Amino acid sequence: MAKSRLKRQFSDDYRGSDNIEQEAKENGNPHTTNGKSKRTRVDQSQESVGNGDFGMQSQDSDAANTRTNVTRLRGKQTQQGLAAESEFGVIESIELIDFMCHEKTVVNLTPRVNFITGQNGSGKSAILTALMVALGGKVSVTNRATSLKDLIRGGRSSATVRVKLRNRGSEAFYPETYGQTIIIERQLNSSGSASSYKITNGDTRAVVSRKREDIVNITDHMGIQVDNPINMLSQDAAREFLAKTNPDSMYMFFLKGTQLFQLSEDLESVRLAIARAESSIERKKEVLPEMRAEKKRWEQHYEDMRQARDISTRLDSLGQQMAWALVEEVEAEVSQVDQEVEMHAKKVSLVDEKIGSENAAIEEIEQEVRRMQEQVESQLAQISPLQDERSTPVSAIEDIKSQLRQYKQTEIEINTEARRIRERIDSLNKEIDAERARLQETDQDGKERLRNTIVSLEETIKEEESRIAQLQGEQQEYEQQSRSLSDSKSGYIRAVDKAKTIVSRTRSNLDDLKRQTANRLNAFGRGVPEALALIKKTKWRGMQPVGPIGDCIKLRDRRWAPVIETTLDKSLNAFLVDSHADRVTLDGIFRRVGCQSRIIICNTELFDYSAGEPSTEYLTMLRTLDISNEVVKRQLINLNRIEQVILVEQRALGDKIMSSNNGGFPKNVIACLSVDGYSVGSRSGGLATQAMNLVRQSSRLGGDIATVIEREEQQLVAQTGELEEAKRLLDKADHELKSLQSKHQLAVAKVRKCKETINRAKAEIEKTRDLLRSNEPTKVAGLEAELETFASQLESIQTQFRDHHLLQVAKREELQQIEASIALIDRKIDAVRAKAETLRQSADNKSSESQRHAENIEYYRSKRVKLEEAAQRLVQKRSGLQQKVDEVTTDARKLGNERVQVEHSASRLDRMITECRARLEEIERTSSMSLADVAEKAQNYISAYNKAKDELRTITRLISSLKSAHQMRLHMWTQFRDSMTMRTKMHFTTLLQNRGYAGKLEFDHTQRTLVPKVKTDQDIVSERASRGDSVNGRSQNGSSGVSFQRKDTKSLSGGEKSFTTICLLLALWEAMNCPVRALDEFDVFMDAANRAAAMNMMVGSAQSKGETQYILITPQDLGVKPSDTVSILRLAPPKR
Repeated sequence: MAKSRLKRQFSDDYRGSDNIEQEAKENGNPHTTNGKSKRTRVDQSQESVGNGDFGMQSQDSDAANTRTNVTRLRGKQTQQGLAAESEFGVIESIELIDFMCHEKTVVNLTPRVNFITGQNGSGKSAILTALMVALGGKVSVTNRATSLKDLIRGGRSSATVRVKLRNRGSEAFYPETYGQTIIIERQLNSSGSASSYKITNGDTRAVVSRKREDIVNITDHMGIQVDNPINMLSQDAAREFLAKTNPDSMYMFFLKGTQLFQLSEDLESVRLAIARAESSIERKKEVLPEMRAEKKRWEQHYEDMRQARDISTRLDSLGQQMAWALVEEVEAEVSQVDQEVEMHAKKVSLVDEKIGSENAAIEEIEQEVRRMQEQVESQLAQISPLQDERSTPVSAIEDIKSQLRQYKQTEIEINTEARRIRERIDSLNKEIDAERARLQETDQDGKERLRNTIVSLEETIKEEESRIAQLQGEQQEYEQQSRSLSDSKSGYIRAVDKAKTIVSRTRSNLDDLKRQTANRLNAFGRGVPEALALIKKTKWRGMQPVGPIGDCIKLRDRRWAPVIETTLDKSLNAFLVDSHADRVTLDGIFRRVGCQSRIIICNTELFDYSAGEPSTEYLTMLRTLDISNEVVKRQLINLNRIEQVILVEQRALGDKIMSSNNGGFPKNVIACLSVDGYSVGSRSGGLATQAMNLVRQSSRLGGDIATVIEREEQQLVAQTGELEEAKRLLDKADHELKSLQSKHQLAVAKVRKCKETINRAKAEIEKTRDLLRSNEPTKVAGLEAELETFASQLESIQTQFRDHHLLQVAKREELQQIEASIALIDRKIDAVRAKAETLRQSADNKSSESQRHAENIEYYRSKRVKLEEAAQRLVQKRSGLQQKVDEVTTDARKLGNERVQVEHSASRLDRMITECRARLEEIERTSSMSLADVAEKAQNYISAYNKAKDELRTITRLISSLKSAHQMRLHMWTQFRDSMTMRTKMHFTTLLQNRGYAGKLEFDHTQRTLVPKVKTDQDIVSERASRGDSVNGRSQNGSSGVSFQRKDTKSLSGGEKSFTTICLLLALWEAMNCPVRALDEFDVFMDAANRAAAMNMMVGSAQSKGETQYILITPQDLGVKPSDTVSILRLAPPKR
């Protein structure tokens, strides 16, 4: 049983690998067997050889024992050459009730060879099927049915199979429980319900078990392999084995028959179990931190419980202090009431003084009001003369406007007359030219000279007119330059005004900064320090207002101060509240102190803003600020998105960053600001850079205020220089404008002089023309005389127009002067009225102030009454408090006669007592256990943690050992396979010799094939005859005459092939050493000779192996005679 026991050794070493930790805890040895079974280990069989190969048993037992030094446990060799019978694992009988074709059949079997024969249909194969089913085999293995109910005899509802097993000797399976005979019974039901098992003690007939697992343990212990296709060959399995010659199938029969296949599966299961164990270790490693945390929690719980005793003791001391603290508080209240009574007396005196001072103030105010009223009347008296003075120029303005309208009408009439005269002059000139052209032929020399003189004078006139045109051009240029200079002067005036404004603003900002040196809060606006003082004194419904926001912010890098202060400008001065009611209260405080800061109602939830931040490679506004208040930080994130505004030192870098995300902004970035005050990038795409309107720096974001003041002073110096430069340019423009005006006046004088020259030349021309007219015909003279008349009229009209225009200009200038004087008078009247109104308003204010003083007097009088009433109540209160002092003192002395020293106030003691009680309640609530129970629980968790840690360490080492053992067993499996291969080969060759055959088995373990090679006796004889060998099989040269060029089984006849297959089966049986072997219809394909040889081999093998029982089923007539070791059971023919 070497192979079977080796299989059990493999199974025992790794069975229950899922519970590997439990087995290690029980005995610490991964190779121990299950204690519930008496199965022996392979080394007890003493069938392994020194080199690790398993012993091979030949047909000659004595020779094998001598060669392998084998000591058998199941029977010994007898003196007659027959082995003793096996003491356990023998099937004594099989009983079939309503099973297949059997109504009730009992088959008694011998321990050696049992032949079952009978006609077809007599129920031979049913006996083997019943045996397999009774011993726990699956119905599919029998190849007789698909379900158990198919095995029930027709017309019956149930079937029963019962098997008796011998259970004797030193290796018997729990004989004290199961007896020397074990009866296994299996009940089959046609209803489809599960079949039932029953295991009975054959000696006492007591039912021992009804579990299939116990049947498996029994068969496993005895080595009965019901499901082994080689060990028990059913009819179909035997035909398949005998018929199949496929090398793959033959090799698989070899593996399954020798249990190598199952061992291989077991080794793979072991490998998977090791993998699961390693996974379990990883899970335990994950649980270990939780156990450590639980251990620490219970340790802390124990420490809390231990401290609870100290807290209880302390509560007593605190209770005594609390009692005397209440005494001290009441005594303090009495003292406080005494002080309040004294204070009320002082307040009454002060109220009396206030009433006297208010009366004096009222008298003084009334005198002041009377004086102001007199001044108002004096001022109003000045308005009447001014109005009289204004009435004269107002009437003059109406006269001048009437005259200007008349001048305008006269101007229109003059223009009409001038236009008519010019038309007539043009007509006369044409007539004179025509007449002179006619008389030109009769011109004399004297006239020619006169004409030349006229031409010369006309050229002079042209030169002077050209000179006038040049001078007028210069005048226009001077006028244009004057206008340009006037515009420049206006610009310089505006520049001077702007510079003055900037200087004034800088000086004001400088004054503000200097005020901030005394109190930094002044940087946040007027009234902020006073508002903060009132905020601290005020009771708020929600959180106390937080602000100004800038007071909670500090800059990490001052370079970013201008940009950040500009971005957060309005938010820096703001205050935060969390309710509308608090906003109304804070707004009232701001109105009282004149504070203009913004009030924001915020949500105090501290939300997580990290998901909205950009990559850490960018410097955001949030990352450059230190914000001491988390609510302020969230509000700035909501209002100004400071977590998504990035800062860069160069605008070019900003342009690159803001278009890095496929032309768009990077993720979670909404703006980019440069250190020099530019906003970079545009949401609409492209590059857009805009200069920021930077605010003036202050100390709102911290920093050195002295540095800011110094910088502002430097700016003031620079701005003052700019103001002086603007004034210088203004003076220069004024000087140049005056110079141009002088040049313009000079040009006007030159024009006037040129006009005088022209007038003289024209007069000379007239004289010359008079001389010419005297010699001209009368018609021309008449025309010229008429022309002269119209020319005189035109000149007279022009002179009249110029005079008329001068009158208009004079009247307009006069009108402007009169309007200016009226405006001056109006301003004086307005000033007088404003002063009178101011005095009247002051008088009204004084009257209101007098009323307030009167109200104050009334208030102080009512207050005095209230103070007296309050003082009376205080006296009564003191009486009650004194009584309370006596009561609390009596209560305190109940806790202790001696007055103890009070270390804390009553409120503080009350909080301490409350905290101690809350701590005790918390400890009692969290644990209903005592200190000892908690200590025990904590120790249990500590022990569990340490034990788990040690077990994890032990199991880790165990897994390592199991891996080594698995590799060793895998190597042993290979050795076992090689050993079984050699034994099978040897037995196969030996068995073939019974028929005079020669052959061998060719194994290819790599390709997993098995090919039998056989040469029959006829082949050997033919070969020897062809070579001329002697009859004894020796050649002339003395060598063996047997050739090893064997045939494949496919070339054999049916009988030869069946005999060869039987030899292979017997060889496998010899290698297996199974206690029970069954074969159904093994000889159906054999001829008589091969069948007889096979029978003799089987009987001989059975006689040489007393520990093995054979059950052979055949429908053929047997050539074997019954004996003590051979039993023949012939079944009756079937009923038809």
